[in-house]
Amino acid sequence: MFDTQPTEQCLVWRAELLEGVSLEDAVVLRKRLDELDLKKGYVAANTWFRGVIERFELLGKISVMRSVVGKECDRLYELETQGKEPKGTAMAWLRRVVKRLHFCDKMITEFDGEQLAQWAWKKSSYFETETMGIYLESGIEGVKGFIHTQLVDVGIQFKDWDDKEKLLGLMARMITTEWWVRQAKRQWVVVEDVLRECGEVERFKSPYVSNWALRKAERQAENNRAFLEGWEAINELGQSFTLAQLSEKGVSDPDNRFAEMVVRAKGLEEIAEEQGHQGYFITLTAPSKYHPISQGYRNKKFWRAECPSVRSAHAYLNGVWRRFRAWCNRHDIPFYGLRTVEPHHDGCPHWHLMLWVDPDHSQGFLSAFSRYALKEDGGEAGAKKYRVKVKKIDPDKGSAVGYIVKYISKNIHGKHVDTDHETGRSGSDAAKRIVAWARLNRIRQFQFLGGASVTVWRELRKFGKDNTPDYFKDIYHAANRADFGGFVKLMGGVFAGKNQTLQTHYSDEVENQYGEMVKAVKGVKRGIEVLITRIHEWTVQRRGASSLEDGEAVPWTRVNKCTGPNFGPNYEPTGSGGGGQYVSPG
Repeated sequence: MFDTQPTEQCLVWRAELLEGVSLEDAVVLRKRLDELDLKKGYVAANTWFRGVIERFELLGKISVMRSVVGKECDRLYELETQGKEPKGTAMAWLRRVVKRLHFCDKMITEFDGEQLAQWAWKKSSYFETETMGIYLESGIEGVKGFIHTQLVDVGIQFKDWDDKEKLLGLMARMITTEWWVRQAKRQWVVVEDVLRECGEVERFKSPYVSNWALRKAERQAENNRAFLEGWEAINELGQSFTLAQLSEKGVSDPDNRFAEMVVRAKGLEEIAEEQGHQGYFITLTAPSKYHPISQGYRNKKFWRAECPSVRSAHAYLNGVWRRFRAWCNRHDIPFYGLRTVEPHHDGCPHWHLMLWVDPDHSQGFLSAFSRYALKEDGGEAGAKKYRVKVKKIDPDKGSAVGYIVKYISKNIHGKHVDTDHETGRSGSDAAKRIVAWARLNRIRQFQFLGGASVTVWRELRKFGKDNTPDYFKDIYHAANRADFGGFVKLMGGVFAGKNQTLQTHYSDEVENQYGEMVKAVKGVKRGIEVLITRIHEWTVQRRGASSLEDGEAVPWTRVNKCTGPNFGPNYEPTGSGGGGQYVSPG
């Protein structure tokens, strides 16, 4: 027989634990305890209660994420019961999730727009008030301790505690609502990591990113567009353009960005053909443990590696790349080309590289690449087949750019991809998800290796040809006829590095709104000869404000760095370009 009536001490103990869960959970737990008291006795009921209470306490801390996390916990518990996972796997994972999500209250997952702005205002006001109070009571050391706790909450590491200027700059940022909004958005990647661990990111459910992240990205794009339409840049002459107009004329516009990428890739290909360099198209993939899904099923290796994030996988790929480049430098094997990054359907990143190298170095070059790529977990099944894929580019069979163009398109707008083979979706749908993935995880999608400064290229393309000095004319004309190959050669070749013919010219340092000294691009230079391409000072104001003096205008660093247009009777805005002047060294 067993005792079905809990003791007074037992009831007090239960009540104390139930205070740590939600009212709804407390009702469910009390009901279950009552049932077990009658069926198995209160001692057995208490044993069950001890085993589940922590789970309910933890789930109660993650609000709107509870449903999906709870389901994943159930799945892991079932695997434990079947002996397919070690005991304690579910709770260990849940503890890690709650620790990561402790800053992710409802505003992180659901708020945006005005609600998020209000939350950020409260945070910044609290920070400013607390900082002042702590300083009066405990001095600067107390303030440092308070700042440290705030930074830990948002996952930021700050090392320059003894640098007064950097510390003051950080504090100046933390009393602004913009800083807190930015930190909130950075926490979205934590939410996405958890959703990915819960199986919400995969080919048949939501490829590349979760549906939650995609909705966030779409709302953010709408908000950005509304902002750009509602504000205008105006210069000292009173000439103005909406920020949307300027955005459409720059490389932030997907079509313009795609066109520039293809032109630059084509220019490198032309140089490779002239130099007799051999091209290779290489795909680099992370080991199995970085993939949450394997052959359509949840990947045990991913779980046993404690669920590496997207950024962890990208850091692994970067590590392989750094070691390979260091090897090439040690062995004096130069190369150039282009790297693109995109996700597998489960969000794990992989790289596509289009590289050119001297044919005499090809064998050692490729062997070293494979060696570094397979150094970690290189013995796992399928590693040699899937982790590194190399395709030799044969100009007689097709253009090298033809290999890479679909990957460029897929990572920008998808207009040159009919169907995405990874997901079966349209190219535009895949691109929308991939762009959301890259922005959420703050991953640089494209990187050119070698070549010439794209900043100089863009500055020259903005410049009015009538003002171009003879000294710069050849390079200017190459840039403005979109001859990137010719531009690179005139700049000193693909391996010129810091010895390029022209370099970016910056303004003198000025103090920004946070009290820090910053520089802005002003033009291009060679030695002491300078070509000023940005001659106007721009200010941002709400669209329709009557003047710069009516209180609506605010300075905006990004636009203040922009050059004025080359105005004329048939002028169309070109972004931040146009105009310009040559500064003689004399």
